[in-house]
Amino acid sequence: MTVVIGLVGVVLGGLIGAVTSYVTNRSSMLIQLEHSYDVTLRDKRLERYQVLFHLSECIPRSWRPGAEPARARLLEFWNTFHDWYFGADAGGMFLTKASKACYLNLQNALIDVARLDATGTPCAEPLDEAESRLVRHLASELRHQLAEDVGASHPPRLRWSRVDRTVEGPEPTAVPDR
Repeated sequence: MTVVIGLVGVVLGGLIGAVTSYVTNRSSMLIQLEHSYDVTLRDKRLERYQVLFHLSECIPRSWRPGAEPARARLLEFWNTFHDWYFGADAGGMFLTKASKACYLNLQNALIDVARLDATGTPCAEPLDEAESRLVRHLASELRHQLAEDVGASHPPRLRWSRVDRTVEGPEPTAVPDR
């Protein structure tokens, strides 16, 4: 009888150990898989975002005096962003929900401000201050969102990775003569 109880205990202990090991390993593997997916997505997103960030230089925070673009030029900017979105690298596919909203708002504003006539050519009038401010603001919002998406606008999250300031030593004292 004691042999049977011992045998049941060994089998039951082995079964519980196997189930525990399976559950632990499975959840660990899932976490590792999700992490590697997130890292790969972040790396691909970073490549595409760098290109878009660079393209957005055509709409700076403020125009240089006398360098405000004509409406036709804004249509060129729209085309450049459109080509990035649907281009061979499929940049638009990697936008987060917030970045996509900023991107589409900018694209819509560029088309609205270009004011195409019935023939499809932009209006010849110069931009007024409100239109200029709107386009520059939306481009700035897009750049800020891109930086936030890739984590460039945040300090490192790991405390140990931050460099502490150098601790100052004690004040020097004069050595007494002997």
